Amino acid sequence: MKVVGLVSGGKDSCYAMMKCIEYGHEIVALANLMPLDDSVDELDSFMYQTVGHQIVIAYAKCTGLPLFRRRIRGSSRQAF
Repeated sequence: MKVVGLVSGGKDSCYAMMKCIEYGHEIVALANLMPLDDSVDELDSFMYQTVGHQIVIAYAKCTGLPLFRRRIRGSSRQAF
């Protein structure tokens, strides 16, 4: 099956791509949801990972896959 790898720049999304390939899937593109402000890493985010989002471009270069990125606006709906 052809799939798009949703990558955050962290080890877990990289591992998930490796498992997809192991199970016979073909990754045809990468996708990333990034914070509105590139200079801020939100350490306590429970919605998406922002730490490491800068390295996602290197994922695309290393794999030779197209990368689709979109900025996330707003904040969580419920604070803890």
